[in-house]
Amino acid sequence: MRLIDLLATIDTDVESGEKVQICHPGRNWEDYDEFSAGSKLLKPFYDLKVKSLSAINTDVIRVDLDFDEKGGETDE
Repeated sequence: MRLIDLLATIDTDVESGEKVQICHPGRNWEDYDEFSAGSKLLKPFYDLKVKSLSAINTDVIRVDLDFDEKGGETDE
């Protein structure tokens, strides 16, 4: 699943309280940045595959993205 697919399943309205936390590549699961689910700042990450995700709270999802693979293609 790509990040854009995940965002399509949740409320991505900028005014909503839904948040997405993106983990930093190569770092600890607790090292992340938080965005509103409808934020345009997430656009560069849309095609990245979700390696893992977790519901942190009822309105917060934390994702670990595969920064080496984009849209099903490996960067080699």
